[in-house]
Amino acid sequence: MYKVPKEEEVRKAIYRSLKKHGSFSSLYQLREGVLQELRKMDDEYTISIPRTRTVTARSGFVKITVKKRHERKKMDKCPVCGKELKKIKNLSLLGEEVVVGYACTLCGYRGKINEGPLRYIFHLSR
Repeated sequence: MYKVPKEEEVRKAIYRSLKKHGSFSSLYQLREGVLQELRKMDDEYTISIPRTRTVTARSGFVKITVKKRHERKKMDKCPVCGKELKKIKNLSLLGEEVVVGYACTLCGYRGKINEGPLRYIFHLSR
């Protein structure tokens, strides 16, 4: 059987694992580090990769760097934290407004049109 930890416990585990390791160069490594810290609290705790990424992005004490790649699918929600993306607009030569990218107000993610995340890098910011 497994247990799902509360968000505050996950934040503590994120902080402890980043304090211990300094940074993580992939989402999988972050999840494994957080899972080790959670298992010190309770052996039955588990956490998914998307929840780890979302709680980390919303924590406020982690700097996330995103390496991007070209994609064809349109993004409505932030690929880091899941919040609604704000459109970045510019004027074309004809005077029309054109969407050139997207920005997240919560986690600070910024990307051009047709760009998606390839790799996440996590650092402790405080």
